[in-house]
Amino acid sequence: SIFQTSKAATPDIQRAADLHRTGKTNVRGLCSHNDVQQDYSWMDVVIVMVAPVCTTKEVVSTLRYNFQFRRVFFIVKDERFCPYLREMAEDGYVVCLDENKVLPGVTHKSLYAESDGLIRNSQQSNRVGWYLQQYLKLGVALHIDDLSEYYLVWDADNLSSRPFDLFHGVAENGRRRASFCANPVTHKSTSYAKFYQQMMGEPLLRPSGLVSLEATIADSRVPGRLHNFVCGYMVMYRPHVKEMLSHASDVLRERYRHETRGFPWDLHALANELVPNAWFSEYDTYGSFVRTHYPDEFHVDYGLLYNRNAEAAVGGGGGGKSSKGGKGKGGADDAPAKFSCCLTHKRICALSRAPSATEQLAGKSASSSKSSSSTDGVHIVIWEEHKMRYRGTSSQCTDLMPAALESAIKEVGHGVTLASAKKQHVRT
Repeated sequence: SIFQTSKAATPDIQRAADLHRTGKTNVRGLCSHNDVQQDYSWMDVVIVMVAPVCTTKEVVSTLRYNFQFRRVFFIVKDERFCPYLREMAEDGYVVCLDENKVLPGVTHKSLYAESDGLIRNSQQSNRVGWYLQQYLKLGVALHIDDLSEYYLVWDADNLSSRPFDLFHGVAENGRRRASFCANPVTHKSTSYAKFYQQMMGEPLLRPSGLVSLEATIADSRVPGRLHNFVCGYMVMYRPHVKEMLSHASDVLRERYRHETRGFPWDLHALANELVPNAWFSEYDTYGSFVRTHYPDEFHVDYGLLYNRNAEAAVGGGGGGKSSKGGKGKGGADDAPAKFSCCLTHKRICALSRAPSATEQLAGKSASSSKSSSSTDGVHIVIWEEHKMRYRGTSSQCTDLMPAALESAIKEVGHGVTLASAKKQHVRT
């Protein structure tokens, strides 16, 4: 851990944290010799998840080391997880909230009660919790008064291995120009575009500016043309989020007339209506809104790198490459590997340099990018420990979680829908 109060911090990391507090700069990134720490000490992070896992502590520590954020807000399914999360830092760096107490009148139970369409039409999980998490990432802009004006939404299974710029200069209106990432995996983009069109009354734009539903085969040959915004993180500006939700409410008010109830209920009514042909994406929605209405406050970084579950075949699907040579697709000849799921900083850096699982968001070969050298590795290591521990017929993890966390999970539940429970739409 790299927290100020930790006596067991890695000397290298503790030294860097000390240097930062004394005002010195040019401290190298966690896993890179060519990057330096960023200073976003005025900015908050929002992470929405069901329950912590062993690696959650390193999600926090790597974010703090590489970016020096002001605070990390965790929103979890039950506040009984909060003592464990808050103890990660005794200086108030971690703020923990119950997901059922952030949006007035909106709980998992109340949302489930109005999810007939999702429950009836979903083939596997009913996605109620999935939608709730997305509403929370946007709703914090309305209901957390002291949240920073710009805040970073960060997926719970992302580990920051290298710092990178979250902004790219200043727009003509004096506001910061946010740097957006672009994801080349586009198989869900059409369903997101259909939802956005109904929700916003305008076409969904890709990072390139191409109208999503008008994409052609020829466009796919142009680097970056068919990317989407679903990258697992995004800088959001509270006034823009509020304006976007207000615009959506105006559009949906015309659709539902006297039954309109505002955010997120009208949006959820649309989700029930459009399933299974269209799905909501908070990342694609906000990215397209800014791209359309505030193009001067918009910048795309196609050079960011990530890998997913490097050297691990994840039970129940999820990608990555097995340390035993499997393809990570769960086939008959691809038995899930067993490994330690709790990561150290040293192992995070090692995973960040695993070339077999590296994907460049520009869609180019990782070996052709100077930023993806074996020295520096990727910027984000995605480690889906919740799948490794709880999905499939047995856990892939050979290690135990911290005792305090294990105790809380036994009391509350881990929140992962098991394969055997999917047909019953159970959220454990």
